[in-house]
Amino acid sequence: MEIKAIKAALCMRLTIGKMLCIVPLFISTILLISACEPSKDLSKPVTDTEKEHSPSNLGNSSRDWKIPTDETEKIDQIYGWLDTKTILFAEKRDGNKVPQLMAWNLETNETSVFYQPAIAFSEVSISPSGTHTLISSFTSSGKASITILDRTGNPLYSMSIPAYELAYEWNSYRDGTLFLSSFNEDWTYSSYVLNPDDQSMETLDFPQPFAQWAGEKDLMFLDWDRDEPALTAPLVKKALNDDTADSLMLDVIHFKKMKHALMTIQVETEKHDRGTYAFYDQTNEPIHSFSVPLLKSFSDWVIPSYDFNEKNKEFITFIPNESKDADQYVGRFTLTKLNWEKGTQEEVMKDMENEPLSCSLDGNFCLYGYQFEKIIDMKTHQIQRLFKKQ
Repeated sequence: MEIKAIKAALCMRLTIGKMLCIVPLFISTILLISACEPSKDLSKPVTDTEKEHSPSNLGNSSRDWKIPTDETEKIDQIYGWLDTKTILFAEKRDGNKVPQLMAWNLETNETSVFYQPAIAFSEVSISPSGTHTLISSFTSSGKASITILDRTGNPLYSMSIPAYELAYEWNSYRDGTLFLSSFNEDWTYSSYVLNPDDQSMETLDFPQPFAQWAGEKDLMFLDWDRDEPALTAPLVKKALNDDTADSLMLDVIHFKKMKHALMTIQVETEKHDRGTYAFYDQTNEPIHSFSVPLLKSFSDWVIPSYDFNEKNKEFITFIPNESKDADQYVGRFTLTKLNWEKGTQEEVMKDMENEPLSCSLDGNFCLYGYQFEKIIDMKTHQIQRLFKKQ
């Protein structure tokens, strides 16, 4: 996650609306430390996309999706999928200042209270399997309070650490475990491994603040040079409590480690305005790759929003229409679905905005937008708004 790392890491983790961060060049030196999913606001008005892909233009919708609420209630944000049919969102009820976390079952159209925080929260993150949910809040004294909930919303573990910002990565090999980095005002950081099931938090001396799990006790990270800012970095794998590290490949601009696969993005050798998305198996043997236009900003690359469904071997992402400097790009994007095992690629929807995505565990629907206020039916290619932005 970026100065490139704080740029990318904090972008994805803070709230959906912060996904397009711009950080000073100084942070670019820390943030060239990235392993996250940065995105940049290159969008036209949201209403354009909704109009062009609305049910009236694309055929009859099987259902009119809308979160059921009373007039006295206000939806703040949707946070993602608890399972294939349940969405987690925040709602203020009866004038309360602190929102409740609510679960909405799309099949029954019923909502229920998932968790009632005692104080206002700033971040919510659901683990990849939906078994754990993290809630964090920041105090004026420079501390972060973190609570981990189980799949039914019951608190498992709470702790507080000095922090002005947080970056964290769920361990898909051990449900609930987190790699966590806390940042001070000067962007110095401390790293931890947090295990809510064991009620434990271990302090780590780790070379980079942004890392992704490569095994139950192994991490991968881009080893950015803090003294010499660069646009690429080597991809490195390191065990938690081992001083040695293995360099897996050079000149990577972004990566995503899944449980059984790895995706990397590298600039093409002969066409520096294009990038190669490559997929590898658990032994790092190549499976499939494809080429896309790249968007470049002053100090880094703009990686369009994406999500994946590892069970179906599907990668869903936005692809720009052409290579260009990000500040000059006025085009839109094509929502594309790739099966990295079969090597097949499908254009799902054209003329889209590059906005955050969160897809259901079965891959049938994707939440879309800076508050995940819209939903894409991946079968009918329809977009509907789930709630009205205030």
